[in-house]
Amino acid sequence: MATSVSGACDAVAADGRVQRQGLGLAAAVVEHARWGEPFDAWGAVRRAWSSARGQGTAAAREAALGVVEARWGGARVRDVTALPEPAVVPAGGFSSPAQWADVEFRHRWREWVAECCDGLEGALGSAAGGKSAAGRQLLLVTGWPLVRQQDAGLAYLAQYEQHGPCVPFGGRLTGYGWEPEHAVVLAVPRFAARHAGEHTREHWGRIVVGPDVAAGATGPEEQEVLALLRGAYPYLLADAEWDGAGAAPTPLVTKAGAVRRDAQRQSVRAGGGGLESVERYNDLVVGAYTWVSDDDHPGAAAAELADLPVHWLREWTLWVDVECGMRPDTVLHRLYGTVMFFEPDTGRVGFSPTGGYPAVALLVHRIVALSGDRQRRGPGQVPAHEPVDDR
Repeated sequence: MATSVSGACDAVAADGRVQRQGLGLAAAVVEHARWGEPFDAWGAVRRAWSSARGQGTAAAREAALGVVEARWGGARVRDVTALPEPAVVPAGGFSSPAQWADVEFRHRWREWVAECCDGLEGALGSAAGGKSAAGRQLLLVTGWPLVRQQDAGLAYLAQYEQHGPCVPFGGRLTGYGWEPEHAVVLAVPRFAARHAGEHTREHWGRIVVGPDVAAGATGPEEQEVLALLRGAYPYLLADAEWDGAGAAPTPLVTKAGAVRRDAQRQSVRAGGGGLESVERYNDLVVGAYTWVSDDDHPGAAAAELADLPVHWLREWTLWVDVECGMRPDTVLHRLYGTVMFFEPDTGRVGFSPTGGYPAVALLVHRIVALSGDRQRRGPGQVPAHEPVDDR
């Protein structure tokens, strides 16, 4: 109950409207607080309603009205222009404009408290309904975790259940260097999905609202979760593992590899011969040489990569063209990051996405090629990923 009450308060407060309305009302009356600070009416309503909600709806509403009454019950209006327009109390029948203003103010703040309580009850009801599968909706949240100042309006989302893994979503530059950002999929009440979408409507891709969780289901469909995650980062280890043991490259990978391999042969002939390991490494990291995977692993390409000083590759931002998605509906994407290790026996390449993420395992039967970028060679200069065909 406490979590739902807290979540309802966060949801109502997320867009800042109730706080602004409360401060606007505070500006209309004479304040006697030390230093002249205005009364935080919303904060008082939130605390009173939350404390009393366990005793029922009526008790919570009475507590909210009581805490504001204690502060504003005998308050006198000092700035009529601060009252909301249009007026709701007719001006006739009062002995002075000041008397009318005091009655108008009392009507306004009681109405505002009632609206706050109505909103809190509605959000609480949605949260309670969200505990069943029928009341939930999937939500892709990027920029996870929500710890920055600009995330305050979405921080309440952290209370909801996560489905699937965290995936890379670029990096943020801080005073301590680059820090990774992630994306996650949450199952949230519909009111939270609606609010999060509206709250971020000017920031495309910040929040992506997904499908409803099916009524009666214990949780969302795995494929619906993975589809949302691919929108944030196209390569998912779960997709590659579904290929099964001993999986071979698809025609998509082998055809792209053949094109790369042919271009590499032309480059070697033009250069007048092959390259030694250190020379190949030097050319690889600056984009002058491209490593192309074997059609049948392990082969000559695997031996070549194993012969490179892989521990030095950690110092360079490289790109890897890799097959993404669940077969047979796959596409090629270019991922940027650093190579951390290579296991010839298992065919796994440890790849740390740009931004400082822990290494993820790329399976060699999905890899087309690997090289450096000739112009963009560091975090902040390269994207996390981009479609190969759109380059």
